[in-house]
Amino acid sequence: MSALEVVLAASTAVLAAALVVTFVRLRVARRQVARLQEGRRRPDRSRLVPTPTEAVRTVVGTALRVRDQGLGGVIRSSIDDLAQWADVERPDLARLASADGTVTILFSDIEDSTALNHLLGDRDWVRLLARHDRLVKRAVAAHDGHVVKTQGDGFMVAFAEASEAVGAACAIQRALARVRPGRKLDGIRVRVGAHRGSAVHRDNDLFGRNVAIAARVASQADGGEVLVSEAVLAAVGEDALHVLDSREVELKGVPGTHCLHRIDWAAGS
Repeated sequence: MSALEVVLAASTAVLAAALVVTFVRLRVARRQVARLQEGRRRPDRSRLVPTPTEAVRTVVGTALRVRDQGLGGVIRSSIDDLAQWADVERPDLARLASADGTVTILFSDIEDSTALNHLLGDRDWVRLLARHDRLVKRAVAAHDGHVVKTQGDGFMVAFAEASEAVGAACAIQRALARVRPGRKLDGIRVRVGAHRGSAVHRDNDLFGRNVAIAARVASQADGGEVLVSEAVLAAVGEDALHVLDSREVELKGVPGTHCLHRIDWAAGS
């Protein structure tokens, strides 16, 4: 065998080996691609990120709610809605209660908010809510209150002292009374109610029947009124408050009748 033949034979053997290796690698690559494609087809039940289809469905669902209820209707709530949120989610509120768990809870919302939303339209209604929220929060902060929950035009606020809750309620009504004609909040009437009682402590939260009673007291108020329960009046002192009138009422879901007192919020203004 000549030298040339030896070189050709060696080259052929190397080329054949290379072809075998390439063929094997190609088959492995094809199997990996097949596994990846199969994995994409299998639903991953642990996946937390929604698919594009799910995201579209969520957006469409929200859009339909806005279409049917209006933007204000979607974000609007009432005192009863807030009352269902009996649990206080912020741990720092636990310090508001005294040793026996007593705390004063205030609820407020805008009277006839649904009609106002339809009258103003969604955009103007949302702007009005923003101004209303700033007004309420300023009064609450000035009297050491803590906003527990807000939804739409409704507020739930906790106070360590009953006198501060009454002070904040009166400040809200006085601020609204000072709104100049033609301004956004002109003619807006807010109803406010407060109750004081023992709140249940659990995991640094406050909740219980007295939160619901406070909401029921507020629901008895008309726009422009501040109503307080007998417990609040007793805590503040009758001499410290100017009571315009008192009324015996039944509170939804609460046995018996209850005496509520309408406070003259203009006194001392």
